[in-house]
Amino acid sequence: MKTIMKKTVLQIALSVLLLGLFPVVTSAQEKSKSSLFNVSFRTGIASYEIENNSKSVSVNYGAYFLKEFEIGSKSVINTGLGVNNFLFDFQNANGQSINAQNTFIELPVGYKRYSYNQDRDKAFVTEIGIINRLKVNEEYTSFPDVNIEKDLGYNLGAIVGLGYHTSIYDYGSLEMGLILATDFLNSGYDNSNIIDNQVSLYFTFKFLR
Repeated sequence: MKTIMKKTVLQIALSVLLLGLFPVVTSAQEKSKSSLFNVSFRTGIASYEIENNSKSVSVNYGAYFLKEFEIGSKSVINTGLGVNNFLFDFQNANGQSINAQNTFIELPVGYKRYSYNQDRDKAFVTEIGIINRLKVNEEYTSFPDVNIEKDLGYNLGAIVGLGYHTSIYDYGSLEMGLILATDFLNSGYDNSNIIDNQVSLYFTFKFLR
């Protein structure tokens, strides 16, 4: 009888120990998951100025393929490649109204920090970095037609981001927030383009491994 009771007590103790270790093991597995790749969509407004023309309020929208490289338990370097479009209207020197769409290939490089909760499934996110922009296309429409010399170029901006991260399933999460950007280096080889005071709402789907 005593032997049976000892076995029963031992089984109960082992069961309790295993149940206690299970969350620890699960937590360790969750912490070991890293970002495979991210897909981000952004839309917002910005001040867009073409040299010798008045400033315009532009609407921008873009999509990005990003990768995070861990440099600590809460910090990553975030980089990737994306396409961003700016739509705006402006008046030329003759007072004619022109609609423009400028397309940029963008390479953001940022330092991100995650302030996780205890379960590491939710976090507030802050980011600071730069965004490299290469203007690859310009489209202008007006009535009557106006002949505008197209000009490509490079633009450099500084970015600051604030967002919220939450897990949505075992191997994926969602991040959303705001990114603020300001002009560092004007775009255009002959005709400077200034992109300033840019505020963008972003949604990022993160795929984990």
